Amino acid sequence: MEATQASYDSPVNADASLIRSRYRTLAQLAAERDENAADWQLLIEQGRLPAASYELDGEDWFPPTYFAMLDEAGSVDDLRAHFEGRFAIASDETGALAGPDELDEAWDEYLSGAWGRILFDPTPESAVQSNRLAGSIAELLAEPAPEDPAWGRRLTARVDALAVLLREGCAQDRANAEPHPWDLWVVAPRRDYAEVFKTFTFHSDGAD
Repeated sequence: MEATQASYDSPVNADASLIRSRYRTLAQLAAERDENAADWQLLIEQGRLPAASYELDGEDWFPPTYFAMLDEAGSVDDLRAHFEGRFAIASDETGALAGPDELDEAWDEYLSGAWGRILFDPTPESAVQSNRLAGSIAELLAEPAPEDPAWGRRLTARVDALAVLLREGCAQDRANAEPHPWDLWVVAPRRDYAEVFKTFTFHSDGAD
């Protein structure tokens, strides 16, 4: 998808190339809207808009769809309510919990800028769906049955569906030595059950 293993062999150059090609500075985003970047920076510092997803050469970098959620909400004041509404609906549709604690945690993750690093589409719907798929994959891996065609189909479908939602990330994302979601839920299953994935090479929404 976004990066190859070769990218991680030269992390500084690879990170710079990936970030510059797939993200935007706040000045670039503001210029596209004919607005003042300093006004948006103040709102970010106040914790009312998401922080940058990356820092490179002293500049902050944001996903190109950074303002999409705000535009749909209509205003900064309405952003959290809009966010929570979408998160709750997406959770209801998948049977996930969306109580006060879950909403607070999701909002904090969104504001941290982490979703812009991990998700191609940093929205509540994508976050809920990716969490659901990762949970399903974890359950399947906890009781592996590679000889069972039904298990193989379910694992392959879920991993392939999750791979569409997640970004591969770059070396900077792996600097803290914590498992990256892409490595944990996409790379590892495809590596450990390579024969299963050779057999069931199709894409699905994981509903099987």
